[in-house]
Amino acid sequence: MSSREPSGEPAPAPETGEERASPPARAAGERASAGARLGVRRVAALLALALSLGAIAGVAYQRYAAVHLRALPRVPSCVRGARVALRKPVAASGTEPRQTASGETVYLTPGEDRAVACALQVDEALARHLAGALAEQAPAQRAARLSELVRDRVPADPAHDRAASAAYMMASAALRGLPDDVPEVRAAAEELDRHHTCRFDTRRPCPTRPPLPALVWLTGFPAALSLLGLLWIGLAASAARTRRWKARRGR
Repeated sequence: MSSREPSGEPAPAPETGEERASPPARAAGERASAGARLGVRRVAALLALALSLGAIAGVAYQRYAAVHLRALPRVPSCVRGARVALRKPVAASGTEPRQTASGETVYLTPGEDRAVACALQVDEALARHLAGALAEQAPAQRAARLSELVRDRVPADPAHDRAASAAYMMASAALRGLPDDVPEVRAAAEELDRHHTCRFDTRRPCPTRPPLPALVWLTGFPAALSLLGLLWIGLAASAARTRRWKARRGR
């Protein structure tokens, strides 16, 4: 058959599905497509915001924690045995020779000598200062030297954290072997605990530790809200897909 009309003009081409669609249907499809593109852009913006602000908050927190919330380092296993020996009160003069930081020779008990030998595994200077502190016989002077050992003889640099932890563990044990009714002994024990707590993250309050930087809160809170927004969008999309699936099943 001829594809021309009786007038001689070519017959119009058949209408496609899109051309047959009514204007309201096409408008609805365009709105749905625009909404989908807007949703994708919204998700991308929230994700970028969460990642960028979260990274800033994480870096700020790590810098703070590296100074004020350092983890307790591992110490030699001999420290535990030395602590047990140092808790016992000294009942006799020492016979084991050791060198102090000033080069003086002192004589320690077997338990004290074991503690100094253990400290040598961590740091030689720490061992010599510990020997000088343990050589003191009077409780007040001994407590003062042990407090000085932890407070002044170990650098604050993180590279010396292992020595600081070992010094605290042995000095606090040695204080327990002294009479607790001596005011200097109690004061030294409190100072040791405070110094150790403020150097490491021991879950105990430190009176001199500064609060978290404001930058952590200013960036971390919006990052958390952005993540919650992404979670809500994901849940809403999942619920919508479930409803559409149930609708198709019900036909």
